[in-house]
Amino acid sequence: MSVIVIAVGSESGVPIFSRKRGNIDNVQFSTIASLHGINMFSKCHNLSMINTHVDNGSILWKEYCKSITLIAISTGGLECDLELLLSLVHDVMIFCVGKKELENFKNIDQIKRELRQCYPILDYLLESLDPNCVPQTSMLLDLIQSILCPQAQHLQQVLDNYAERVTGRWACLSIHGHLVATSSDFHELDSREAKILLLLAASQDGAPLRETPVYLPNMSPNVAFRAVTCKLLADVYVLVICGATPALSQIDEIVLQCWESSTHLIKEAKLIYPRNFPLSITFEPCILGCLVINVSKKRCVFSRHLHNNNQKIRSMSGVHRMDILRTFFITTARDLAPELKVKDGDEKDIMSTLPGMCETFWCSEYHKCHAHRSGNLIGCVLYAPTIPTHTMRLLTSQMLQEIGNCKDVYW
Repeated sequence: MSVIVIAVGSESGVPIFSRKRGNIDNVQFSTIASLHGINMFSKCHNLSMINTHVDNGSILWKEYCKSITLIAISTGGLECDLELLLSLVHDVMIFCVGKKELENFKNIDQIKRELRQCYPILDYLLESLDPNCVPQTSMLLDLIQSILCPQAQHLQQVLDNYAERVTGRWACLSIHGHLVATSSDFHELDSREAKILLLLAASQDGAPLRETPVYLPNMSPNVAFRAVTCKLLADVYVLVICGATPALSQIDEIVLQCWESSTHLIKEAKLIYPRNFPLSITFEPCILGCLVINVSKKRCVFSRHLHNNNQKIRSMSGVHRMDILRTFFITTARDLAPELKVKDGDEKDIMSTLPGMCETFWCSEYHKCHAHRSGNLIGCVLYAPTIPTHTMRLLTSQMLQEIGNCKDVYW
């Protein structure tokens, strides 16, 4: 698979940046000019290209703020909502430089320099779309990948205390790029803002303590906040949004005071990865992998390491299983969550489609997939091809019921 995202000035067509992932050559200036010319031609005739397919791939153009046009090219069979990807890329740009700067820039070289700070986040985002990437932290663009662990409730109390001490409000703890716990007020943030904050923490390259000015695309697109990211343990980061005080040196001391006594909780939570579900939840041996989604909180949990005996599945690698589950959800099971599809005020039309639909499935020679919705939870499960359909329905329903009733699950 490969994906490339190009930003150009809407009026001038001058390239601003180009980021890619996969085996794809850099796009030459002449090709970028041609791609921009196609888009300009359609605009001049009051047309818009909703979807454009090429050999083994697709291309999408999208203009934002009437100043920047983003172009996405996906090849190699990557199942990815390109419109959603470009929207997220645009949010990352606002996150780094602010909406007003994007709308009103006059110097193309200056905006190029300012947008360089978003490269690590964009690169991490594109990299995590690849099922071969470890850890896989952004396989579904509109959902926040999480770890469900019994320590989350205690860690929330620590996060609330830490946020209060640094005069902050929103704080979160991530392990291997997955959301583990949040402060009590974290739900006030839009899920896209929360996702970008996690990407910021995951792209820190091991820095022990760092502060970054950030603009929240929905809550505060023009006034910057201060995001402070601290590395607690290997692959464990705590991020808090706070004001100009206290100083970074003081926050370093506060981190030690707040988190030193909770190290054992973090280490216990870290052991849940890569299973990502509490050990108190058991899975049938015929389940090869699963994806559980909390629709209202827009969080999801992937796992292919469900069984303690580490049994190997012949003819199907772990990466392949994860890719099947993602493709199944993007192309089919997403219909079980019409709330996730709402765009540009089309809520009535979307909610009227497929009323009452609560399950769907795939069957193939090599595997079967089944998805079931129960309340706010959707379970997508990968089964061996020999499992009868009625058994899949029963097992998926039982799995969702167990997760919904488990006291060790804290979203």
